[in-house]
Amino acid sequence: MNLESVPSLEEISGRYAHLQDTVSEAVSNAGRNPQDVSIELAAKYQAPERILAALNAGSTLLGHNIIQQLEEAEQSLAASGAPAHRTHVIGHVQKNKAGRALAYAQCIETVDSSKLARRLDRLQGERVASGQADGPFDVMIQVNSSGAESQYGRSPESVLDFAGKIQGLENLRLTGLMTIGAHTSETSAIARSFEIVRELRDEIREAGIASATELSMGMTHDMEIAIAEGSTIIRVGTAVFGPRQI
Repeated sequence: MNLESVPSLEEISGRYAHLQDTVSEAVSNAGRNPQDVSIELAAKYQAPERILAALNAGSTLLGHNIIQQLEEAEQSLAASGAPAHRTHVIGHVQKNKAGRALAYAQCIETVDSSKLARRLDRLQGERVASGQADGPFDVMIQVNSSGAESQYGRSPESVLDFAGKIQGLENLRLTGLMTIGAHTSETSAIARSFEIVRELRDEIREAGIASATELSMGMTHDMEIAIAEGSTIIRVGTAVFGPRQI
């Protein structure tokens, strides 16, 4: 399959089926249970009709980097009667977009500061009080496990303490950790950047935060490595939608 080509609407279902087979093989090679790994389709810059085609092909989890695109896509999908699905925010959240992220997504994977966590907690509390929500909002901590200056995320040594702070916020529920793998062709370095996050997740659970089960790690180019290192959510766009058309 040529990942450099942009598939037609009709070809998206075949692309998604091929991705499922690839993931199943990677999971099997890692000796893991197929139900332990979810495919999150990265929908950045994708037209709603292309996202809908993926949902109709069986996708149930979407990821959005840009809040405006999240809002527009979810409104369009709702109007078209799209299949039930869950949507995560996988990009940096600016403070003035936090409320819209809460309204249109079910999880924010990129929480990396106390300021953002407190703002989300306050806004979700207001949503609960007004009847717009009925409980805590799911969040994940973004970890900069490779130390890349160009990436957002907490340093690994600060994650455990930060997890405790989120645990103390009434209107947020910590469900796990997210990272972007090391940007290198060296497999061992990529694997180590994922291993660090898995170890941190285990430390958080040992500290008593049982809800922190997820590891959002791996994209189209490194998902097999991430799965071998324990990823429970892989974020894939190119394998299904082709290269982004901006």
